[in-house]
Amino acid sequence: MKMSKLSFLKMDKLSGLVVIGILAVLVATNGCKPKPTDEPTPEEAQTTKLSRSWTANKVTFNGTEDRSADWSGFTLTVAADGKYSTSNAFSPGPWPASGTWAFAADGSAVNINKVVRDDGLEISISVSDTDLTLTFIFNDAVNNGGRVDAVNGEYVFEMN
Repeated sequence: MKMSKLSFLKMDKLSGLVVIGILAVLVATNGCKPKPTDEPTPEEAQTTKLSRSWTANKVTFNGTEDRSADWSGFTLTVAADGKYSTSNAFSPGPWPASGTWAFAADGSAVNINKVVRDDGLEISISVSDTDLTLTFIFNDAVNNGGRVDAVNGEYVFEMN
């Protein structure tokens, strides 16, 4: 049985249409797959917000006492690698010249709204792209009397 030239051309066209249809389906379904996102984890996002130099705008001591004048020019520089440094802090006081920090752990979870310094001080944080608020209770158990008694207490640093 011989195939006519006309029948062969019809099959060839049909084969070509089938191949084009399969390719179209493959392209369409491949384009519908969700693309993987490289969204940062909450911890990475919080670290990004924290990692910069912050300047004290307002410092409140023990809930009501404005100590902003004592902290004029104070800066805190936080690095993404877990280090920090300060300038224009008085000593003895709640801020060493430098140290390390990490997010606090709540059981097996990380609390991105609290950091712990290498000296054990826990600091509650509230951070946005432009503002940082630090709240902590400082208690210098090593140095006693006079000046130290005047620096022990709750601090709220409002920074930008």
